[in-house]
Amino acid sequence: VSTQSTGRRHLLMDATDRPQIIEHCNKSLTYVVYDTRWIPSSARFVTLGCHARGTGALQIMELKKGGVEVVHESEKHAAFKCGTFGASSMAERHLATGDFDGRLSVWDLERTEMPVYSVKAHDVIVNAIDGCGGLNIGSGAPEIVTGSRDGTVRVWDPRQRDTPVAALEPEEGGPARDCWSVAFGESASGGKHSE
Repeated sequence: VSTQSTGRRHLLMDATDRPQIIEHCNKSLTYVVYDTRWIPSSARFVTLGCHARGTGALQIMELKKGGVEVVHESEKHAAFKCGTFGASSMAERHLATGDFDGRLSVWDLERTEMPVYSVKAHDVIVNAIDGCGGLNIGSGAPEIVTGSRDGTVRVWDPRQRDTPVAALEPEEGGPARDCWSVAFGESASGGKHSE
C-alpha cells in the first residue's frame, strides 16, 4: 500500500493467519503461579503456586459472566510446582501435584483438607508431572510420572503405596541434572503399535 502524500510504501500484515493471544478476562493474585490446569469438562480451572511465606497456594476459579471468580482456595505446607489430571477418571477429576518438598499428592478438589494419596516421591522439588490411564488418556492402570531436581524420573501407581513402579536414576557418583519435563506417550514408536 502506498500513500500519495508521502510516496512511502507501507506493508500491511494480515494477523489472522497467525496464532493470537486474546485476553478474555484477568485477575490479580497474591502468589506466584507455577501451573494452571483446566478442570476437565467444566468452566473451572485450578492454579498452583507459592505464597511469599513459602506455603502452597491452590485456588479453583470459575469463568462467570465475563469474569473470573474464586470458588475455593487452600493453603498447604509446601509450595506447589506442577499438576496434572491425566491419571484421574472423568468422574473423579482428581488432581495430582508435585511440590517443592519432593512430595507427590493426589487431591479430591471437593475436599482439599487432606490428599487422597501422598508419597515422598523425591528428595527435592518435583519439577514436572504427567499422568495416564485416566481421562481416556492411554489404557490400563492410572500412573503418574514425576521428574525432579535430584535427576530422577519415577513412575507411580497410586494403588501401590510408597514405592515407584519404575525409576530412572542418575549414574552412581555422577552429577544429578535437573529433570524439567516428563510425559507419557508413544513418542519412541511414532504413535503406531506393531502387531
